[in-house]
Amino acid sequence: MQQSIKNLSIVSLQNHDEAQSKYFQRLLNQMYYTLLFGEDASTALDLSTLSQLKKIETAWIESAQRDCLQYYPCDQEVSNGEVVAAALKKHRVYQHKLFDFLLHEAGMEDLKKFILSESVLNLEFFDYLALSIIGVPDQAKSEIAANLWDEAGRGNIQQFHTTLFKKLMEDLGLRYDRQNIIENMTWEGLAGINLFSYFSIYPFNKMKYFGLLAATEMLDPPHYHKLIKAINRIFNQKIDHTYYVEHEIIDIEHADGWLQKVILPELNKNPHKTRDFWLGFYLRLESAEKYYNSLLSSFMTKQAA
Repeated sequence: MQQSIKNLSIVSLQNHDEAQSKYFQRLLNQMYYTLLFGEDASTALDLSTLSQLKKIETAWIESAQRDCLQYYPCDQEVSNGEVVAAALKKHRVYQHKLFDFLLHEAGMEDLKKFILSESVLNLEFFDYLALSIIGVPDQAKSEIAANLWDEAGRGNIQQFHTTLFKKLMEDLGLRYDRQNIIENMTWEGLAGINLFSYFSIYPFNKMKYFGLLAATEMLDPPHYHKLIKAINRIFNQKIDHTYYVEHEIIDIEHADGWLQKVILPELNKNPHKTRDFWLGFYLRLESAEKYYNSLLSSFMTKQAA
């Protein structure tokens, strides 16, 4: 990996070339994973590689943020949670057609492909959430800790959300092979995971990260409601989809907690961080939309073949 990075010619990423975007997003994902989860000192990123990481990362995130600032009102006041909920409902990703497809038309293999594409982020989300607690005020720590407790099955390892998702994959006959899944993901899916990494590892991104997490918690329940019905429609045998049932319900509470106990108090004290909140919020929505669009397109292409 390091040799290929050293030979890279860093380009702007603004042209959205499919192959180039996938190459860079996969490279970023590999480097982020090494930074966050690598246990072997011999594979740690050296200074030269870290420098290349920053160049790729900067080209990607600056382009994405410029687009958000151009198309969205990122300076509007966040006076209450209703303002944020209204912004979500206006976005194209809200009630995305992918989930209507899963609900009404998808077959068994389509659903399995969707679950596999979700698996990396779903199985690493606990770790990303843990990173959000570092350096925040006590009130925010309390809310994040409550979220972590839910992720941890409220003390029951059999109810860990990672355990529940692995059980779903097992019932579907799916094997988790992170490297293989990453290799087969679209650049849009990779960019979505990379956004979590980028926001979580840098303290200066904290309010952007809060915006991303709030958007995630708010976006999931209506989509998961349709996904649960899709699972019930497609599979006659018993499939343990507790993971999605739990999130359909609990993410509503989590979304409200992020807004009322973390984001609004912080913005009341530091209104200059409002733009950061909206950037994180809209970058997550944009990323999710591109990812869902790419999945839906692949399903529709398969149907037409």
